[in-house]
Amino acid sequence: MADVARVAIISDVHGNRPAFKAVLAEVDRRGPFDTLVGGGDYAFGGAFPDDSLALVVERGLTCVRGNTDEWIIEAATNGRQPAHGYEPEQAHSELLRSVDAWAAARLSDDHRQLLANLPVSWETTGPSGQTLAFVHSTPWSTHPVILPDAPEEMARRMLDAAGAQMLLYGHIHYAYTRQVDDRTLACVGSVGMPFDGDWRPCFAVAEDDGAGWRVEHVRVGEGVEPYLAALLESGVPNAAEFISSIRQRGG
Repeated sequence: MADVARVAIISDVHGNRPAFKAVLAEVDRRGPFDTLVGGGDYAFGGAFPDDSLALVVERGLTCVRGNTDEWIIEAATNGRQPAHGYEPEQAHSELLRSVDAWAAARLSDDHRQLLANLPVSWETTGPSGQTLAFVHSTPWSTHPVILPDAPEEMARRMLDAAGAQMLLYGHIHYAYTRQVDDRTLACVGSVGMPFDGDWRPCFAVAEDDGAGWRVEHVRVGEGVEPYLAALLESGVPNAAEFISSIRQRGG
């Protein structure tokens, strides 16, 4: 194993290919990396669902699945392969279902197959012997919303379930890091639509030089306006309402 293990984690692209390309340019500038990890939610919610997945394949990302990837496959299979693992209160609205269906209709068969077969988690062991793990939301489901101020018991449950010294996740679009006893739990943020008050695309870099894993958040590129303008022109159903909901969540 190399003296230093380096991993770039790119999550929640949401069909925002320009932001994805900006992040990849910064990844290349900071490289090389041992692994580029794709954190789920690649296509839903943006003007470029299939193009974004094409870039995932082109760059050879090691991918896990997200909740919207499950939703897209549910739409693409007319419910024959349903999203699973979420409670009724986590079910998405008719607005989001229309966006699911729009994205699903624009994916190639190969890209639908890719999403349908993604694993829930990824992990690696660094030079220190410590394990780094990534999941989209939790080790048991892609759907729960685990916020930065989640109870300590939930943070411990996540780390225990992952069996990792450091657990990274996406889903909430909010970049943060917290210590839980001697372990680390962190959300890597969102490439496509950050909700943490900084609209710039965000990804994370994890490194282990033999002393244990540490994580850094990296912001790049423009804010959200080009993404929203492209979305409005894309033909996605109920675009104005969807954009309004994004602005409200992004603060």
